Amino acid sequence: MAEDGSASGNSCTACASRCTTGYDRAISGVQRRLNWSTGAIGALVARRPVLLVVLSILAAAAAAAGWARFSIENATDKLWVPQHSQAMKDRNWVTGNYASGGGGSQVLGSLLPNRQAAYSKNALQLPVFWELFQVDAAVRAINVSSGGRTYTWQDVCETDFDGNCKYSGPLNLWSMNFTNYLADVNGSATDPTVGNRGALIQDVNKARFPDGSSISTLSLFGGIVLSPLPSPQPGQPPFFMSSAQLIALDYNLRGGLGDVETKWYDAFLDELKAWAAPGGTNYTALAYIAGNSVSNEIGRSVTNDLYLIVISVAIFILVAVMGLSRWDPVGTRSSLALLGVVSAVLAMVAGYGLSLLFGCPFNTLSQTLPYVLLGLSIDCMFILVKAYDGIVAAPASSSSSSSSSSSSSSSLESRFRALMSSAGSSVVVTLLASAVAFALGAISELPAVQWFSVYATMGVICILIATLTFFTGVFVLNERRIARNRLDCCCCVTSGAPPQPSAATNYLEPRGDASGGGAAAAGGGGGGDGPVLKAVVVEMPAVGQSWGPPVQQDGPRRSGGALAESVEKPQPAAAPSSPSPPSASASAAEEHNLMKALFARYYAPLLTRWWVKAAVLAVFIGWAVLAGVGIPRLKAGQPLSELAPDDSYLQDYVTVTGDTFQQQIGSPTRLYFRWLDPSAPQQQAAMLSTLGQTLDNRFVNSTISAFQGNWLIDFIEWVQSAHPNVTLVPLPGCTNPYLGRVTGDLGAFVRPQNLSGCVPQPVFYPLLQQFLSTHRGYLDDLLWSHSVGPGGAPQPTAVWSSRMPLVHTAPGDDGAYGRDLIRSIDRLTGDINDDIFAADNARAPGDVFFMYNGNYIYDEGDAILGAMTMEYVLLAVAGVGVVLTLTLPSLRAVALMMLAVGLVDYFLFGQMFILNIRFNQVSIINMIMATGLSVDYAVYFAQRFVAVTADGTRNGRMVMAMTDTGSAVFMGGLTALLGTIPLAFSTSTILRIFFSLIFGTICFALLVGLMLMPVIFSLVGPPPPRQQAPPGSGAGASGSGSGAGTTTTTVVRPSSSASGKDGASAGAGGADGGNCSQTSRSATGAGDPV
Repeated sequence: MAEDGSASGNSCTACASRCTTGYDRAISGVQRRLNWSTGAIGALVARRPVLLVVLSILAAAAAAAGWARFSIENATDKLWVPQHSQAMKDRNWVTGNYASGGGGSQVLGSLLPNRQAAYSKNALQLPVFWELFQVDAAVRAINVSSGGRTYTWQDVCETDFDGNCKYSGPLNLWSMNFTNYLADVNGSATDPTVGNRGALIQDVNKARFPDGSSISTLSLFGGIVLSPLPSPQPGQPPFFMSSAQLIALDYNLRGGLGDVETKWYDAFLDELKAWAAPGGTNYTALAYIAGNSVSNEIGRSVTNDLYLIVISVAIFILVAVMGLSRWDPVGTRSSLALLGVVSAVLAMVAGYGLSLLFGCPFNTLSQTLPYVLLGLSIDCMFILVKAYDGIVAAPASSSSSSSSSSSSSSSLESRFRALMSSAGSSVVVTLLASAVAFALGAISELPAVQWFSVYATMGVICILIATLTFFTGVFVLNERRIARNRLDCCCCVTSGAPPQPSAATNYLEPRGDASGGGAAAAGGGGGGDGPVLKAVVVEMPAVGQSWGPPVQQDGPRRSGGALAESVEKPQPAAAPSSPSPPSASASAAEEHNLMKALFARYYAPLLTRWWVKAAVLAVFIGWAVLAGVGIPRLKAGQPLSELAPDDSYLQDYVTVTGDTFQQQIGSPTRLYFRWLDPSAPQQQAAMLSTLGQTLDNRFVNSTISAFQGNWLIDFIEWVQSAHPNVTLVPLPGCTNPYLGRVTGDLGAFVRPQNLSGCVPQPVFYPLLQQFLSTHRGYLDDLLWSHSVGPGGAPQPTAVWSSRMPLVHTAPGDDGAYGRDLIRSIDRLTGDINDDIFAADNARAPGDVFFMYNGNYIYDEGDAILGAMTMEYVLLAVAGVGVVLTLTLPSLRAVALMMLAVGLVDYFLFGQMFILNIRFNQVSIINMIMATGLSVDYAVYFAQRFVAVTADGTRNGRMVMAMTDTGSAVFMGGLTALLGTIPLAFSTSTILRIFFSLIFGTICFALLVGLMLMPVIFSLVGPPPPRQQAPPGSGAGASGSGSGAGTTTTTVVRPSSSASGKDGASAGAGGADGGNCSQTSRSATGAGDPV
C-alpha cells in the first residue's frame, strides 16, 4: 500500500512537473514572438521615425473625426438607470397608457433668517402667504415663444378633464385667487402684515379644497407641528396644524411640449432667481427646482471645472519635464517629456473620437478620465526612458568590451530594437491587461459606467499605439539630436561642448548584423543566429552595503524579454570577494538615474530585512481588516447635493427638504391593475386585498396613504350611501383596507368607513358612470375599452386598467433606503401576482399587478450596485489573469498579480469607510480605474522578477527587479498623483469625492506594487528562470539550439560580506551563507571575449 501511495505521489509530481514545463515552454514561445514583434517595431521606428510620427498623427486625426458626433448626456435617467430593468419597462407602460404631465417645478417658501426669531421659524404667517401669491402671479405670467407662437401658462399647464389647470398647492385653498385670500383673512393689498392670522390657520387646516378634492397636508407643508384643540367638536380631529417650516407650491406641465417645456423651465428659473435674490422678498426665503434642474446642474459640473483639466495637464508636463531633465543642455530630455504629454493628448483625442463614433455621449465621468490616461501614458514614458538609459549604460561602463561587440549595441536601431523587445513588450502586456480591465466594466447595466468603460478602453488602446509609434518616434529623433550635439531647447543650435559619450555612433545596424542582432535583442527565434550577452558578472552586496548604479554589460540577454541582468561592477571571472569602487562611467549613470540609485541603494535592500517585511505585512493586514469591518457599514445612494456644484441653487433646495419633507413623508406611488375588469365582486375583493397587503409593507405609510383618494373605496362608499337599495356582495376581502391601519395623531384626521361588501356586477358600470360624473378627478385613474357608438363616436364600455395612490415612508437619512425599498416592493409584487392574480396572469400578456413611481428606476440602479461591483471585480481579476497567463511564464506570479489587482479594489472600501464616502455609481467608476491602475503599477515588477536570476535567492531577485523598475513606476505614479490634485478644488462635490477616491486608488496601487508585492515575492515568489541546459553541456544557454556558435557565460557571485546578521540579505545565497554560483555556457566560437 505504501509503495502504491508513493508511486501515485511520484506520478502526480511528475505530471505536475511536465505540465509546468509545458506551460513554461509555451509561454516562453509566446513571449519570444511578442518580444520579436515589439523589437521589430522598435527597429522600424528607429529607421523611419518621421514617417511613423506623421502616420500616428494622421491616424489620430482620422479617429478624431468621431468628435463630429459630440453630444453631452446629462439626463439622470439615461446615465444612472438600468435601461432594461423592470422599473423602466413599467415606466414605459405607464407613460404610454396613462395621462401624465411633462414634468414639473416647485417653489418652497420659508422664513428669511432675519425673520425666524420673530416668528419662531413658523412659516404660517400672513406676510409669507402674501408674498407667495406675488411669486405665484409672476410664475403664471411667464410667456415663452417657439415656432412663431407665444405660449402662456394656460397653454403649458397640466389640465383636468374640464380643460382647467390643475393646482394642488396651498394657494388653491383660495382657488389661486389673491383677492379671495385677502377677503378671507381680512388682509391688505399693500401691507402684507395686515389680516386675521386665526382665519389663516383655520383655512390651512381644511380637509378639502374648494373643488372638493382632498388635501394631502404633509405634501404641502413641511416641518409641521400639531397642537391639541382646546374643545374639539364631535367628529372633529382633536389636533390642528399650528406651525410649519415650509410651504410648497407645485407647477405641473402637460406632456408633449417639446422645446417649449425647456424654455418654460429656463424662464421659471430666471424668474425665481430674481425673486430669491437679496431684496426680492422681505419675509420669505425661496428655494426652487425645475424639471430640468438636475440635468442642467450636472452639466454645469462638467463645464465649470474644465479649467482644472488645463491645470492638470500643466502639472503633468511640469513633473514629466522635471523627471527627464538634466543640467546638460544637450543630454536633457525636457522636450521629450513635453512630447510624451503630447503623445498622451493625441491618444486621448483619438480614443474619445472613437468612443463618440461608437455612440457613447460625453458626460461627467468622461471628464475625469484624462487624469487616469495621462498617468498611464506618463508611466509608460518613464518606463521606456529608464530602460533605454540602462541599455546605453551597459557598453559605456564596460571597459573590457571589444569595439566589434559594442558597435552594434551603439547603433540607434539596435538600441531601440533591444528597448522595445524588452521594456516595450512589458508596456504592451501591461496596457493590454489594463484595457481588458477597463473593457470588462462594459458589463454594467448602468449606461454611464458602460460609456466610461468604452472611453477608458479606447483611450488605453490609443495610448498603446501612440507609445509604440509617436512617442518612440520622437524618442528616436531626440536621441539623434543628442548624437549631433544639438541643444534640447533649440535643436538647430549645435553645442560647443564635447558630444555625449553615450550617444549612438551610428543610427542603423549594419545590414549583415540586422537580423542576427535583432533576434538576439528580441530574445527570440529558434536559431540563435546572433550575438547575445557575452559575460555577466553580478555581485550582490550585503544588506546595508551601498549599491552602485546597476548597468548592463553588453546588451540585452535572452530571458523572456526582460532587460539583461544588471551588473553592479564589471569583474573578471576570478573577482575578489569585496566590491570595488564604481567607475567614472558608472558615476555618470548614477547622476542621470538618481531615483534609480535611491531604489537600488536604500529602498530595495531595506525591503529584504525581516522586520520591515513583518511591518509591511502587518500594516496591509490591518488595513484589510479595516476594509472588511467598513464594508457592511458603508452608506449607499447618490444624494442630489453631490451632483450639483457648490454654488447651485439646488443646494438650498436639498437643505430645506432634507430637514422637513424628507423626514416626514416619502414619495407618492401607485398600485396598477391592468388587463383586469373590476366589475366582478371577486375582482374588487382581490384589488382591495392587494391594497391591504401593500399597506402592511414596511415602506408604505398607511396613515398618510389614507389621505389620498381611492376610486374603488370611495365608489363603494358612495354606493352604500347614495344607493341603499343596492345589495352589496359580502365577499372575503370586500372591506376597507384602511380600517385598523391608520394610527398616530394624523390618524385622527382620517376616519375610514366600513364597507359592507362589493358592488354587484350588473349595476357596476351604470353606477360607476354616475359616480364619475360627480368625482371627475378619478377619471385619470381609469382606462376604458371603447365601442363604436351612434354616429361613430367611441363609447366607454369597460375598465381594463386602474390605479390607486399610496405614499411611502419617509427616507430620513438612510442611504440604503431606495435599495431596500425596491427589493421589498419587488418581493411584494411577486407574491401578490403569484397568490392573488395567478389565474389572471395566466390569461394576461404580463403581470396584472405592479407598483410604480418615478424613483423606482433609480432605486433599481442602487439595488444592483453591490452585485455588479462584485461581478466586475471578479471578472476583471480573471481577465487580467488570462492576459498575464499568456505572457508571464509563471503561474505563481500570475496568481500574485491577480491578488494585487483585487487588493487595490478591496482597500478602497477602507478609505470610503474612513472618509464617510457613500457607495454609489461613482464608487463603481473608481473600482474600474483601480483595477486598471493596479495592473500598471504591479506588473512591471513581476515581469522583471520572473526574468532575473541574480544570486538565485528571492531577496536578491526582488532587489534587482525593484532596482530596474521601481523608480520608473514611482515617477509615473507620482506624476499621476500630482496631476489629480486640481480636482480637490472643484466646485462639484462629486468631483471632489472622485479626487479622494482616485488619489487613494493611485496610492494603494503604488503601495501594493512597490511595497506589498515585493515583500510577498521575496517570501513566496516563483523560482528563478530554468536553465535550458546544465553547465558544460554545450547546449545554448538561451534555448537557441545550434546556431552561430556564440558564447554566453553568466556568473552570479555573492559578496564576501553578503551574509547579513539579520539573516536576510540582498546578496545572500540562501541558507548556505551565500556560497552560490551559477554558470551556464554554450559552445563558443574562437575569438569571442568572455
